[in-house]
Amino acid sequence: MPTSNTGGDSQPRADLKEVRVLVVEDHWQVANALKSFLEAKGMKVSGPVATTADARRLATEEKPDLAVVDIHLKLETAYVLIHQLDDQGVRVVVLTGYAMLPALATKVVAVLQKPFNGPELLGALRRALSL
Repeated sequence: MPTSNTGGDSQPRADLKEVRVLVVEDHWQVANALKSFLEAKGMKVSGPVATTADARRLATEEKPDLAVVDIHLKLETAYVLIHQLDDQGVRVVVLTGYAMLPALATKVVAVLQKPFNGPELLGALRRALSL
């Protein structure tokens, strides 16, 4: 179930068309499924990428509105990347199979526990855009 850091009752944005989203996921099946799903909703997807270095490069080049980031990548974690994206004004939705990460509570707009479904992901992205 997704969780959100916002306590407000702001109305989520319904339309995701043309929203730029960076996908950072190291499992290629999940990454490709995310890309296909988000593109089918009309979003402009950067990536997917599997490393924080590639994510930083794409974030600089593409200037995404949102990032969907798996916290635990194969050889690294994405904590520093999440802080950097937040500093750049990119709203971050974290994907994780682990418990909530208190150190990131102010840096992310939503945390989706794996496994999650399409409506949960879309709801988190819409909430992120309405902040």
